[in-house]
Amino acid sequence: MDLCEASDAVSSMQALRVELTEELDDIENSIHEIAQSSVACTDSGTNDLQVYWVARAALYSALASINEVLGWVRLMAEKSIEGNVAEVVKSLPTVAVFSIH
Repeated sequence: MDLCEASDAVSSMQALRVELTEELDDIENSIHEIAQSSVACTDSGTNDLQVYWVARAALYSALASINEVLGWVRLMAEKSIEGNVAEVVKSLPTVAVFSIH
């Protein structure tokens, strides 16, 4: 993966992470609002909470996957002759690489 491709991938994934994080904040706020209201004890409130809990779990999973992709971009990004990588790639999380032997 060349540095230009790595930079494009990073920008796209980071934009997606921002959007998903904002959505997660909205979901968390909705959960909190319902839990603090009198609706929480009703069937409707319980059903709404269950939907929000599933959405929250899916968003956490998506964010974890994005972090993993960013880690792989860092791992696979092409380095210059001096061994340097783009600054945008340096800031990415790392991914543990396990030996198959």
